[in-house]
Amino acid sequence: MHDETLCLPIRKTPEDGFESLVVPLHRASTITFQTVESYQNRRDAIYDGYSYGLYGTPTTRALEMRIAELERASRALVVPSGFAAIVLTTLASAQSGQCVLFPDSCYDTIRPFAANFLQGLGIKSVFYDPEVGSEISQLLDDDVALVWVESPGSITLEVQDVPAIAAAAHARGIKVAADNAWATPLRYRPLEHGCDFSIIPLSKYLNGHSDVVMGAIAVRDVALYRRLKDFSRYLGMGASSDDASLVLRGIETLAVRLDRSEASAHILAQLLQARPSVLEVRHPALVASPGHDFWKRDFSGSSGVFSVFLDPAVRPVLAGAVEALEFFAIGASWGGTRSVVAILNQAPLRSVRPLPHTGPIIRLSIGLEHVEDLRADLEKAFDRLDAAVPAHATQTQGADT
Repeated sequence: MHDETLCLPIRKTPEDGFESLVVPLHRASTITFQTVESYQNRRDAIYDGYSYGLYGTPTTRALEMRIAELERASRALVVPSGFAAIVLTTLASAQSGQCVLFPDSCYDTIRPFAANFLQGLGIKSVFYDPEVGSEISQLLDDDVALVWVESPGSITLEVQDVPAIAAAAHARGIKVAADNAWATPLRYRPLEHGCDFSIIPLSKYLNGHSDVVMGAIAVRDVALYRRLKDFSRYLGMGASSDDASLVLRGIETLAVRLDRSEASAHILAQLLQARPSVLEVRHPALVASPGHDFWKRDFSGSSGVFSVFLDPAVRPVLAGAVEALEFFAIGASWGGTRSVVAILNQAPLRSVRPLPHTGPIIRLSIGLEHVEDLRADLEKAFDRLDAAVPAHATQTQGADT
């Protein structure tokens, strides 16, 4: 055998007797086959086997199996991002001439997606009050193909009556999809509350280290999984084995990370309610937060993300107060080990029912720092914010547990 040939991995290294605690990292574009027949039938393996690296490797399959187990699903599919999971689920569920319902509290990129993309495909989008519950039946007709829920909602954190919404939709033969970003499957499993699709942005808590962009869709209906897999192929969607390996590693510490973030966030959310510059704190575990009773009924706990509605008088000093924070990084995402703060000058757009406050809003994602360090950091910042509020101003929300 010539040297040029010896440089190539013609023979595989035996793996018998080698067992590791971690899932092996498999990188591949080309998948090889033992026979011509298996190669010619390779597309039959796209759903549960291996046909081409874009459509799955043992590493990405291992992650999909782990997510399916956490969600109590039969199948899960990983895709390049959480928003890709939303797009894929929508396109696999609705076609031209049909309608998709989104909660008014949805992730903000949904609105341009609906207006600039779905509308161009002839798919109508309707936004509804997230607190409508079973009354959503008034919006359901033969044109509606999919109802989205996001519970709690993005930024404003309204918890929805998902079982009532799902029951109303299913009575008309309409599928329901849930964006399960805030709670993770450890705190809430949408499939157990009537949803047909559960979407998780793996970039956040499941990876947990702010270095991966990936999403997942979990379903119980194998036919739905196959349809999603087909559409992911048509759209050229795949997930990196390297990123999947990082998410698998992150999941191993998810429970302890989430416990720590949840406990610290609850302490800090209660603390901030008493501040003169704070009009309202929204955290589903607080009694006054919208949909708290549904959270108490349906969820097994909470996470480390909550929002604070501020008095408009703080605007001139808000940037300085936030920039002076020592332990909070300024950023848009959340769910990692570090605490992160996002700032909205205005309240999110609402097209159905206006919010009670105009803004500004800060959203806090509480990380793994010691809660006393975070408390001291926030107290310094809120001392500056409180000083900007006129002495005669009164709060709209008091202490709450």
